Amino acid sequence: MRNTTILLLSLLIATACQRIPIAEWTEGKRNDNGQALHTLVLKDVHQGSRVWFQELFDGKTFVEGSVMHHYQGTSWYIDVPKSGTVTLMYYGRPLPRHSWAPEGFILQQKGKPDIPMGVTYNWLETDCRHELSCSDMTQHPTATDTNSDEIQPADIIPSIKRIQYGTEPMEPIETHPAGWYRITIGEKGEPKIEAEDEDGAFYAQITLAQLSYPLQPMTIEDWPDVPYRGFMLDVVRDFRSVDEVLQVLDLMASWKLNALHFHVADDESWCLEIKGLPELTEYGAHHALPDWNLQETAALKPTANGRIGNVTYYTAEEYKKILRYAWERRIAVIPEFDTPGHSRASIKAMQAYERRTGDSSYRLQDPADTSYYWSAQDFTDNVLGVDLPSVYKFYGVVFDEVIRLHQEAGVPLSAIHIGGDEVPGGAWAGRDRHGMKELFTNNMLDLAEARGIRLAGWEDIARGLEPETEERLRRSLYFLNVWNTDGIEGFPVVLSPAPYTYLDLAYSDSPDEIGLSWAGYVDERKAFSLQPKDYKGDIIGVQAQLWSSQLRSFDDATYQMLPKALGVAERAWNASPEWSTEESFEADFKRFHDVIVTKEMPKWEKAGLVFRRCGLE
Repeated sequence: MRNTTILLLSLLIATACQRIPIAEWTEGKRNDNGQALHTLVLKDVHQGSRVWFQELFDGKTFVEGSVMHHYQGTSWYIDVPKSGTVTLMYYGRPLPRHSWAPEGFILQQKGKPDIPMGVTYNWLETDCRHELSCSDMTQHPTATDTNSDEIQPADIIPSIKRIQYGTEPMEPIETHPAGWYRITIGEKGEPKIEAEDEDGAFYAQITLAQLSYPLQPMTIEDWPDVPYRGFMLDVVRDFRSVDEVLQVLDLMASWKLNALHFHVADDESWCLEIKGLPELTEYGAHHALPDWNLQETAALKPTANGRIGNVTYYTAEEYKKILRYAWERRIAVIPEFDTPGHSRASIKAMQAYERRTGDSSYRLQDPADTSYYWSAQDFTDNVLGVDLPSVYKFYGVVFDEVIRLHQEAGVPLSAIHIGGDEVPGGAWAGRDRHGMKELFTNNMLDLAEARGIRLAGWEDIARGLEPETEERLRRSLYFLNVWNTDGIEGFPVVLSPAPYTYLDLAYSDSPDEIGLSWAGYVDERKAFSLQPKDYKGDIIGVQAQLWSSQLRSFDDATYQMLPKALGVAERAWNASPEWSTEESFEADFKRFHDVIVTKEMPKWEKAGLVFRRCGLE
């Protein structure tokens, strides 16, 4: 995945003879207190300069060397006390994986351009830790277990519900669900398609493209079990270009997914151009180091990847291109603007707007608010001041622009997702927290109802409401993403449970893997084993989530998707697996795995996609 030695060449070298400053980081061993003593050596740095870097959610204890300061989120900086080489030793947590090491080292000097530093890493020597996926023969079949002779012509992913080989007619089902289709292939290999609707006709074509050729006589009858089959793409922490988003949509279409949950606004970035509020993208999608006084005057601080100078947003025209491309593939785009927590990018951008214009009518946070809190991603200033009328003026503009863009693209707007998760304790100090949530929810519902649109949110948004507000939310709600519990009664639910559907979780605890592990590890087997019947609520869908705090490239993204996303796609189309015994599950997974290895992976290989090569070693 990531080279153990990474050298980032500076784009800003003052003279040809100037030496590029270098950071060398060495992993330390765990001590009895569960900490590790890491060593950081800074070479060719000047006294009075400052070195910035990013490290994921890792409290540090200073040991020796220069003072190490925490700024916001994952950002740290060091004020350099002398020229030449500076050595620091500090206690931090042992690395779960190599990808957790500090990165994005940048040298900052007063009055000079910021200089990206080269960085090398020295990892602890260790035996390969337990591999949860692929190489464990007792858990996962590999290429040596895959018998391609057992793969049938109509074995595809997601699997077909009804298949009969030969020319004998298949007994028809009594009713045709939405998305139903039938493919009949005669002796001459000519397919005949029948479909309940446009979706069914599209899915029939997707199936035909995946059948083994030459086509042999058979009858196929298939349909989705749930109406919503989604993929959440986080472009905030690690931005995806338009072309990369289109490639994701192509993969989604091949898996018969029909909703792109597009996570375009969070703490780290605001990624969609909004007419009339240029700071949202000119400031909120641009990243640079804070100035010497630690003020983010010109741009937001770097995200977890540590990059500076990168502008990361979609213009209105680019967004409409994505909308049209998706809808041609029967995929609806549902944009998410995470609120009322996870809102740092918009808060800071509107502060920049106010500095430029003097207009405080879009203010998102009260300057007099003295709340002290610490968010899940280590921010202390990311919660909306939900008692400010200006918050709802702002989101009225955002909603209107999103509606306009969907109308101009000629595609429906199923809902606007408003997040609602992880509002840290301590926010809204001096105010009744329950009352603030009631106020926020009702005001956002006012905006939606006035515009005739529906809302969606993470499960947190529906908890702890007054009965009247809960009922009002239920009427306007498209769905709740259930990510952290076993569901909520009385609400439409899209299953998004972290232990099964969070693709950003590592495949295993091998140090060479990337990803988080707070909810365990996720591979294609874990995703495949999801049992929707175990969850409460009105289950209308299943969704995969690809958060990007650990991603650094599109290759990282596809590696985390492939093949584990196929397990979620299988459960989204076939949501009621019948596994009466462990043996029946193993047989079903064996077929699923064989199809991945023999049919899916060669396609990814041909397309040049990076994926976890389970079964192809």
